[in-house]
Amino acid sequence: MSIVRKLSLMPLILLLLTLGCAPESAEKEEGKAPVSGVITDFYEEKGQVLIDNEEDNGNKSGPILISLHTNAELIINGETVTAPLDGTLVGRRAEVWTGPSIAKSYPPQTKALKMVIH
Repeated sequence: MSIVRKLSLMPLILLLLTLGCAPESAEKEEGKAPVSGVITDFYEEKGQVLIDNEEDNGNKSGPILISLHTNAELIINGETVTAPLDGTLVGRRAEVWTGPSIAKSYPPQTKALKMVIH
C-alpha cells in the first residue's frame, strides 16, 4: 500500500474515532440528569442501585437499575470518590447521567457515566 493511500485513510479513521467517543462524553456533560430520584434498594451481587426515577414535574416514571460504568464519575456530598456503590446509599437522592443504551427489562437497567448523590 502506497504512502499516499495510507495517508488518505487517516481522516476517515480519525472521524470514526471521534464519532465513536463523542456521544458518551457529550451525554456525561449535558445539563439535566436523565435519571433522578431516591435510591430505594441496593443489589450487592451486581453492584446496582434501584432509583425511583422522577420526571421534570415530580411525577414518578418508574424504577431503574443503575450500575457504574468503568470510567464513571461518582460524586457523594460534593466529593469525587472511587468507592463502589453500596447499601449506605439507600434513601439518598441521586442524579445520574447514563450511557447511550438502556436494557429493555423490568425494571430497565443502564450504566451511569456520572452519578451525583446528595
